[in-house]
Amino acid sequence: TTRLVGSEMCIRDRFKATEACNCNCVYCDVVHKKKPRTIPNDLFKKVFERFNEYLIEFPHEEICVIWHGGEPCMAGIDLYRTALQHLKEICPTTRNRIRFAIQSNITMISQDFIDVFKEMGIYTVGTSYEPIHGVRGIGKKRDSRLYNKKFFEGVNLLEKNGMTWGFIYVVTKAVLDKPLEIFYHLTNLKLKGGFDFHPVLVYEDAAQESLDTAITQEEFADFLGVVFKEWWEHRDRFQHIDPFDSLLKYYTSNYNCLGCGDAPTCGLHLYLGPDGETAQCGRAADWDILGYGNIKDKSLKEIFSDEQRKLVDSRVEVLQTTDCKGCEYWRICHGGCPLDAYNKYKDYLRKSDQCLSKKLFLKKYFEPITGLKLSQIL
Repeated sequence: TTRLVGSEMCIRDRFKATEACNCNCVYCDVVHKKKPRTIPNDLFKKVFERFNEYLIEFPHEEICVIWHGGEPCMAGIDLYRTALQHLKEICPTTRNRIRFAIQSNITMISQDFIDVFKEMGIYTVGTSYEPIHGVRGIGKKRDSRLYNKKFFEGVNLLEKNGMTWGFIYVVTKAVLDKPLEIFYHLTNLKLKGGFDFHPVLVYEDAAQESLDTAITQEEFADFLGVVFKEWWEHRDRFQHIDPFDSLLKYYTSNYNCLGCGDAPTCGLHLYLGPDGETAQCGRAADWDILGYGNIKDKSLKEIFSDEQRKLVDSRVEVLQTTDCKGCEYWRICHGGCPLDAYNKYKDYLRKSDQCLSKKLFLKKYFEPITGLKLSQIL
């Protein structure tokens, strides 16, 4: 999403330098590729040339590169050392406006990686976690025990180095009957919170094994409802757990820090893949939609001028007169993610079907339990 930094604008570039991954999540499509790709050296250099070119032309903007995958560590530490070298040699006058972040499964984190990440200015790692056997594991056999061992070794190393970590938890069919058990397990990892519940997202043409993990909107709302009651009673202890913490801020203040799924526009968000292909986001690339061409052939300026972006950006105006007209939750939803809408209706200008779970949770659980109404601050 686009965010303002003073008068500056920040481009968030989700850079999938490799599709390779050592883990095997049951609902992930990347691991099923026959030959995962990793960016070649010449293209990697070209990417930094494009960054520099753009930032010279637009001196009030920044680029935040989010290393993503696959598993970013699978690309090898030399790739990140090369990135630092490219900053010095290719971007000498713009390097201070290129920032870095990372999302990793943490199982391959080593001291060498941590040292390089710190040199990049990375002091926190985004991840996800799964304690249930058979949902996530290392290798083709999905070794959950080895995954957990490596995960906590990585966590301990991060904390030893003064680095922080936050995670999302993906709710699948495997845990619908144990919401509080999962909640207690996750909060024991981080007593002050720092994690977010997400529903599993399964593509229509996914393998049957992935489809078996799918949950309904009603099931996700009810899962959140059970957990929310416990969180609300002990929220002073369990602080930063989303979507609860953010929703409470929406209802009690003018807080408006929306994630890309709820923001009124996707903003200057960009996916960049290992072959140089670009798209609106990672999911758009996975579905082969909203592609903007290859960075070998197009500048970032040309990519951000693509007509398809205008279509997505017009969505917020269309929805206010169609699907979302008069919706009391417009301020915190804006029709949801256009990719979710496309997945359901093959139309970006429809509201997301994820709106149902949000409305059910708010009406059935959040508002009755808290006694709050969103209309009180609008």
